[in-house]
Amino acid sequence: MDTTRRTPRFCPQCGAPLPPGDPRFCIECGHALSATPAITPPPSSAGRMTVRLPNARVEQSVIGGTVKLPSSGAIPPGMWVLDEPPSVQAVVAIYAPLRAVVGGWSGLSGQGWRRTERQARAGSRMAFTFVAERVWFPAPGCGGGLQLHVTIAATAEAEEGRERLGFRYREGSNPPMEITHAEWHASDGKTVVEHPIPAIQIMAPPRIPRVSDLRETIRRVSRGEADRWVDGSAARGTYQLLGGDVQQRTPAGRGLLLVEVAEPERRHWLQRFFVLTPGHYRARIERPFTADLGQWKQQVKAIQREAASLGLDIETDAAVEWWLDRYGYDGVIFTGARQKYQCEQVIVAFRRGQLVRV
Repeated sequence: MDTTRRTPRFCPQCGAPLPPGDPRFCIECGHALSATPAITPPPSSAGRMTVRLPNARVEQSVIGGTVKLPSSGAIPPGMWVLDEPPSVQAVVAIYAPLRAVVGGWSGLSGQGWRRTERQARAGSRMAFTFVAERVWFPAPGCGGGLQLHVTIAATAEAEEGRERLGFRYREGSNPPMEITHAEWHASDGKTVVEHPIPAIQIMAPPRIPRVSDLRETIRRVSRGEADRWVDGSAARGTYQLLGGDVQQRTPAGRGLLLVEVAEPERRHWLQRFFVLTPGHYRARIERPFTADLGQWKQQVKAIQREAASLGLDIETDAAVEWWLDRYGYDGVIFTGARQKYQCEQVIVAFRRGQLVRV
């Protein structure tokens, strides 16, 4: 996994070429550049607390727990490598079973949560409490074989009389989630009462910024500028977008689908005005993951196992996006795609800023 920072050659927001050296901002759109990673996540919203943990490259949201202040030193499941279990001075991270939605997170009954009680609030509103049981575990062979079983509680409101199949959680708007119970279990399942309970930090799953999360546009450039722009790209051809520049659900998660086409001949200026042709694009993808589409299901199963080994009980698309980002891939090239897409190879770009139109 490559977590080093590098000076970008093109603006990550608008795609314009940057001057040599270490520019502080893009002269085309004004986007700040100093000390920024290759992919800049969206800015934190008001009331949102984030930290960086060793199981992902992106900042992750802290949504509750017994900690007074968020800790970047919290240890996620599967990453405790000491022989003894965490002490009372340690901080462990536990993940709530949430799904990313626009503006927050969603928790569903039957998918990790169950409703336990409701309470009348002002007016016609009701407060509902949902609980989930989670398990924190050390790396294999570490931590004395102990596992920490934790019960998480979340409170949500709704109009009275509406059936609650789940809840919506918004950071900064909903109260922090709470730990209602925690106890150590030995490998045989018996409760261990003599070992103290560490501080517990409740985390939302890693949320990887993709197309709709980033305010980027696809620039239109000349062929010469496009040729210079794709220098260093693993995708050097000319492409068309399948489905337009709107975010799509692809086998690699959210993204933009591209198929390679023959480079069009130069047209007379009258043709450019009166003849409609599909848009042609160039893609700048420096470190793609290449896979045969027919074998992708096996790869996804391996990704899900790796996510589960780190306590990330997340849906398939979120797991794929997390894994690709964790290992620094900025796109996916699928070969053997003819049966699904009527062409031998398709490319998945993760951002509009990776494309230019020619």
